[in-house]
Amino acid sequence: LTATALGDAAVAVDATIVFASPAALANVVRTAGGLSVDRRAAFERVRLVLSAGAPVRASLLREVAGIFPNAAVHTPYGMTECLPVSDISLDGIDDAGLGDGVCVGRPVAGVDVAIRPLDDEGRLGNELSVELGVVGEITVRAAHARDGYDRLWHTEHLASDPPGWHATGDVGHLDESGRLWVGGRLGHVIVTERGVVTPVGREQAVETIDGVRAAAVVGVGPNGSQQVVAVVETEAVGRSPRLADLALVDAVRAAAGQDIVAVLEVDALPVDRRHNSKIDRARLASWAGTVLAGGRLVRP
Repeated sequence: LTATALGDAAVAVDATIVFASPAALANVVRTAGGLSVDRRAAFERVRLVLSAGAPVRASLLREVAGIFPNAAVHTPYGMTECLPVSDISLDGIDDAGLGDGVCVGRPVAGVDVAIRPLDDEGRLGNELSVELGVVGEITVRAAHARDGYDRLWHTEHLASDPPGWHATGDVGHLDESGRLWVGGRLGHVIVTERGVVTPVGREQAVETIDGVRAAAVVGVGPNGSQQVVAVVETEAVGRSPRLADLALVDAVRAAAGQDIVAVLEVDALPVDRRHNSKIDRARLASWAGTVLAGGRLVRP
């Protein structure tokens, strides 16, 4: 999605609201230099910009705010089964700062959020918790949540325990201000000998490094003794992946933790087809494991 194409759409419908994925907005920012006067005027009439579908960097939202100077910039959290769950503005994200995940704000009216705790071996508990700082699967309850899954009994069973709640498959925690933080997908949790590691907070920290466009943090090795590996998409690397040089390794460890055992550079991280934003961490974990075991450095 280019800025010109989005501008044409805004002009055509006299748009006041824009809702786009992070990847779409990133390309709008990259191509905004070619906007005509009438398209810029159309963007000035927009009063609300929303982005969701994957973790959104605050730096991207600030760039978006520059293109839509009169708009409030928000990133809601939710899923097909229940949207919205929570909401946060750019100012709210800046106030929250960096943490263990991405801050998605406080639950909206009518939504209850609880956490099913993870133990140090990555196993889910049976009871829901609203204690601050407890890391586990985000579970939600709302009148606008899905009623059920059509002809998917097993999915319904897994997602509806306890009855009336929806298990999101996302991992996160609640902070002292009642804000929800999302740390990644349940299947992407890294289980080390020191306990569980969630990827998104570390990825956001790595993405603050100059020259890093995007980052993925994955686990390599058997469950319970996995090693933490960072895969970074950089401006400098060509089409051939490589092991990062020591300067970048030091920068990544300084930003995201000294327990990161390796840093790999790629020209593009694999993402989902629908949003073009959700990182395929399972694929990257398998690829990184092969590379670090002595396999060929081919593109993931």
